[in-house]
Amino acid sequence: MSHHRTRRHTRKPERLPPAESFARRLAALRALRETDPGDAGDQALKLLEEYLQSLAATHGYAGEGSLRRYAQWLRGKEVLTAELLDRVEVYTEARNCLAHTYGLQTTPAFAAELLDFVATLLKQSALTAGELMTRDVRSVRDSDSLTHVRDLLLDEGYGRLPVLDGGGRLVGLLTERDVMVAQAHAERNGGTIAKRTAGDSLPPDALDRVIIAAPDASRNDVVELLRRFGVVAVLVTPTGAPDERPVGIITHADLLYRM
Repeated sequence: MSHHRTRRHTRKPERLPPAESFARRLAALRALRETDPGDAGDQALKLLEEYLQSLAATHGYAGEGSLRRYAQWLRGKEVLTAELLDRVEVYTEARNCLAHTYGLQTTPAFAAELLDFVATLLKQSALTAGELMTRDVRSVRDSDSLTHVRDLLLDEGYGRLPVLDGGGRLVGLLTERDVMVAQAHAERNGGTIAKRTAGDSLPPDALDRVIIAAPDASRNDVVELLRRFGVVAVLVTPTGAPDERPVGIITHADLLYRM
């Protein structure tokens, strides 16, 4: 792997909210939603308020407040978009309704919406790769059947999958287009993709599509990496070394609202 994909980025950001702690709590609430969506939704509203309080404090807010007051303070600070802050107002009304209506609980769908919104906020104000990345990266082995890969892409909504060798080392990034091309080629020749593997379906530039970064890489560094021609994703490994198992992935979609 070339040097530009393996170098570490270590510039430290300033005025950093404790986003890592919020991310861990968010992950726990996603798990709770499976068994107790009502409680998960209530706690998601509390997490939203605490995060906005933390974010407001980093931009000069002092003292206690409320979900609405933090949102009002952040308007004009160029930290969050007006659209996101408008949604906070909606969730403020929902919280007030829940607090004053006996027996009313958040539905599973509303709990999921709240958790997704908190995740969006965390990424919106993220300053490092570790905060930007999508965790629990789904990867496949180079020996996995292409049929299995295709099913993952279709059934679970992945657009791209890192491909690892038997030792857990990255060998490339497989995309929906790669699978489509392989399937079309097989059909033209009267066959199927049943005997093809993820590894032998990788194009020559499959490894060049990915750049490795450490969790402490700055947001600006990640933006610059994703602007490079042909780069599809940044994979985050524990120390930024290419032979480590990825702990997160960042794509253009994660940065679209800022670019």
